[in-house]
Amino acid sequence: MDNEKALHDEQRLMRMMRKTLTSIVRDTAPRNGHPSPLSEATVLGIKDCLMVISVRETELSQLTGRTLDERPHFTDDTPNSHAVKISSIPKKSH
Repeated sequence: MDNEKALHDEQRLMRMMRKTLTSIVRDTAPRNGHPSPLSEATVLGIKDCLMVISVRETELSQLTGRTLDERPHFTDDTPNSHAVKISSIPKKSH
């Protein structure tokens, strides 16, 4: 149980760091012909950090049995699509 909590805490930490770094990039993006206030080395460092975070988030999702494409949803939401078994589709005669 403690190991599972630690993994979820680490996932939360990775998510917070990713959101903070992407907010910094968004806030400091060049606008109206002004150069970026960030040096090229800083931009590369941020890219490297985001790559490490992404790799670790993938590892953590595998360890916890989750997928990265999960999205929150309301329990009363109706699905936009539904699965159809291929065997239930009638064959066409040519």
